[in-house]
Amino acid sequence: MKAEPRYTFSIQLPISLHQKLLNKVGRGKVSVFIKEMLEKELEEEASCLGGAYKECYTNNPHLLEEAKLWERAEIEDWLTYENNKNATKKSRVKK
Repeated sequence: MKAEPRYTFSIQLPISLHQKLLNKVGRGKVSVFIKEMLEKELEEEASCLGGAYKECYTNNPHLLEEAKLWERAEIEDWLTYENNKNATKKSRVKK
């Protein structure tokens, strides 16, 4: 199994917060702690957003139909754009 590439960045924390972090997780474990906290937070946020959409559509079924129309329009617009782009390329080649 291939390891996921990593990205290194630095953040600035007040000394008191950094000390609390070290006391809580220990030296050498800060990166893992922050990574796990970020993953948990992002998963919860995505879950909450999904739940909010579900609740909204459950309480307002007409919004679900409207969202489907918008999605279909987006797909059709994209296909039209791609077809026009390809047609433009072909016409340039023929000239």
